[in-house]
Amino acid sequence: VALIMFVVYLSFGSFMVPLRLALALLFTLAVTYGAAVFIYQTPLLHGIWPAIKPFDGLTFEVVPMVTGICIALGLDYDIFLVSRVVEYRKKGYSDQDSIFIGSSKAGSVITGAGIIMTGAFAGLWASDKLLMQQFG
Repeated sequence: VALIMFVVYLSFGSFMVPLRLALALLFTLAVTYGAAVFIYQTPLLHGIWPAIKPFDGLTFEVVPMVTGICIALGLDYDIFLVSRVVEYRKKGYSDQDSIFIGSSKAGSVITGAGIIMTGAFAGLWASDKLLMQQFG
């Protein structure tokens, strides 16, 4: 991850872009694993989904797989968004305008990709294999 942050620093010439990227990735991973722990390690949802009652926690295989996917997708789409903002800033727009225009142009693409990914992984939730459920 440090190497990725260094490459992002070299690409954009800013200390804030890799710092923001690292914070966004850490937030994404914290929310992802927080939700997984809430679902699979607490009895709060057993009334809604009785099928998860016998499971005591996350499978060990899920952690590296989900971490890799979260970092790859988060990095990809964050760089895409920041590149759009930088592109409009270089065209002469103000900081606020370039953020607004770049976010509005890239936001629909990122949202669409997120919806497609959700649909692709949603089928795994119905699996009887714990690894597939947790990965989805």
